[in-house]
Amino acid sequence: MPCANHHIRTLNENELSNLTRHQMHDHGRHKCCQCAYNQGYEQGFQLRETVTLDINALGDSQSDADGRHKSVHQAFALGYSHGIRDFINQ
Repeated sequence: MPCANHHIRTLNENELSNLTRHQMHDHGRHKCCQCAYNQGYEQGFQLRETVTLDINALGDSQSDADGRHKSVHQAFALGYSHGIRDFINQ
């Protein structure tokens, strides 16, 4: 079952495959890495100094295209980094 949320930005297959496998209960299991990436990107682009990954706001997903069994924390951090990069380069 893929995530039902709309993703403004998406990680491609290569970027998803580079994320670490992660299956911790209650810490992002079966949550969407694309949603986590977008949360991080938004906060990075806004240059937020205090960032928060809201796991409960992430879509549920068991789709490989959404980073099944991958770390939502790492996807969030990657999004944050890309957001800062894009803010600087605009």
